[in-house]
Amino acid sequence: AWTAHSTRILRVRRTRPRAKPGSGNCNGFTHEVKPHRIGPVHWLDKLAATLMATARTRIFPDGWGDLPAASSIVRPIEVQWFSTAGDRSLEVLDGTFPSPAPLLSRAATGHVRWYRPERSRGLCLLLAASNEEGYVRRTPIAHRLAENGIGSLLLENPYYGTRRVRDSSPPVRTVGELLTMGSAAVQEAHGLLLGLGNDEVTGVSGYSMGGNIAALVAATHPRPVVAIPLAPSPSPAAVFTEGLLSTFVDWRLLACSRSELADVLDRVSVLALPPPIRSDLSIIVAPRRDGYIPASAVQSIHRHWAGSELRWVRGGHVSLATVGRSHLVRAIVDGFSRAV
Repeated sequence: AWTAHSTRILRVRRTRPRAKPGSGNCNGFTHEVKPHRIGPVHWLDKLAATLMATARTRIFPDGWGDLPAASSIVRPIEVQWFSTAGDRSLEVLDGTFPSPAPLLSRAATGHVRWYRPERSRGLCLLLAASNEEGYVRRTPIAHRLAENGIGSLLLENPYYGTRRVRDSSPPVRTVGELLTMGSAAVQEAHGLLLGLGNDEVTGVSGYSMGGNIAALVAATHPRPVVAIPLAPSPSPAAVFTEGLLSTFVDWRLLACSRSELADVLDRVSVLALPPPIRSDLSIIVAPRRDGYIPASAVQSIHRHWAGSELRWVRGGHVSLATVGRSHLVRAIVDGFSRAV
């Protein structure tokens, strides 16, 4: 979910008023968000929601927090690399860097892992999904990509894993922290891609929240990139106001309507930005029975990105992330093949 703050984004949103969270009319906007319709839901998505309800999960349990200010910082990042594992065919490097985003000290040091095959024909930045701490979930995808000659950069998001700002859960507890995390991830993604230079084809991908951030990066990056958003939403708005997760938002604490929260979360949307420089290098992958992201939200990105491909796969949001990894790998490999 996040937000991306670059020069191009600021031009789009400069005239919109500041939000007024916590009041009866929490943002002062008169705009009413047209809701998307969640279609048939896969049973695994329903099961995951049931388990969340059993655990009494609440989203934004600390309310609004401080909403981040816009930032136009987009510059190459220099990473300090050190080898951790691997062999002749696949080297694994871990790296750290100072984040260009204004973050609390515990989150200010970025962490990234690089899977570098011996003969690489491209490098894909894999962004984290919601509540993804560390690299375990993305590691199988990185190994599969390496078998196809594509290296991977795995970025750990601020507020997660080694970049937690608190020991308690959930790691992200306010609307402001959600937006700050997303903004920082976009800035860091730009910096990592720019720091690689122009020697090889680069791409960006991610699942769910990572898919949204990947789409924002692709739309605002100054160079052509292969973009493979997986189960993405144009912004966090539909995720937290329309899908299954909307039932876990602490609406009483936020003291606002769904459309008012959507206005805040939708301030920076992929749909409000120009398409990527090379939309034809984009493949959007989405499950047909997603209970968390409406199909129409995914379709809106595809329509906006003229020349992109939209691939529907069987299953739901949860199954795509688990048993559907082959679809994700195939889409990334196909996207890089188009850039050759």
